[in-house]
Amino acid sequence: MKRWPALLLLLLAAPLCAQSSPPAVTPNPAEQQLLQLIPNPLPAGAAAQGGPAFYKPDTLYQYMDGGADIYLYYDLQTLLHQELRAGQVDLTIDVFDMGAPENAFGIYAAERAPWYNFIPVGTEAYKNEGILNFLQGRYYVKLAAFGDGNDSVLEQSARALSAKIGDNGSFPDLVKQLPQTHLKPRSEQYLLKDPLGHPFLRPAYLATYNLDNQESMLLISVAANEGEAQQRLKQLDQHFRESGKSEAAPDLGAGAIRASNSFEGKLIAQTKGRYLVAIFNPVAGAPEILKEAVDRLK
Repeated sequence: MKRWPALLLLLLAAPLCAQSSPPAVTPNPAEQQLLQLIPNPLPAGAAAQGGPAFYKPDTLYQYMDGGADIYLYYDLQTLLHQELRAGQVDLTIDVFDMGAPENAFGIYAAERAPWYNFIPVGTEAYKNEGILNFLQGRYYVKLAAFGDGNDSVLEQSARALSAKIGDNGSFPDLVKQLPQTHLKPRSEQYLLKDPLGHPFLRPAYLATYNLDNQESMLLISVAANEGEAQQRLKQLDQHFRESGKSEAAPDLGAGAIRASNSFEGKLIAQTKGRYLVAIFNPVAGAPEILKEAVDRLK
């Protein structure tokens, strides 16, 4: 199987690392909205250790050591950072306002892995030793705690924050419409810019399927309308004609193509309404997944 382009490797964000805090200023309306998500009183008998800090796209590098790019890729709006102490536990809360639920899902999905310990908080949450991260609406919330009793403090704090956010929300509609047969658990991704190195495919949803002891990748590119989706298919067809080969595949459906080149491998693709649907590395069973994906799109 061909290696996926380097963009997918980018979707592993580096750990947070506090560098310096911005000067204290009066919070603007967006920051005030984030402040309202901090429970009052604080859970687990916690007390704030200093005031909150806010970071915007142009100041995020002051807080994140080498990990800011992936948040900027998903159009971070504002980050609220708050440090607390609950008994012997030091707790850090980071609330990322990503501007839209799709963007929040994108960064959350980029940092999760199928083998993590998932728990029912927000839309979805996972925890490991000393950390608990969850997705809810337009927010991606990350908590870190150190000290005796940190596990209880993490869960109490996460549930209190989730309650303040309100509606648990859900995954994006396209994620819920993906074919479930042979789907690799929690492999769904959302790429906001340059999916698989092709700017004309943005934005797009991806998911991995286990077929014939191999992995195939389903991509659904979201265009503004049917005409734009067909134009994207023409661009994809032209790209493969210039870098390898591409031909009509009427056996897959009207307007479908079958293509390949030496660095992206093989693909099959067609359109449905405003969507371009493609499968990379289409092994045995992939045409059926393509057909089901197309049929499920609304």
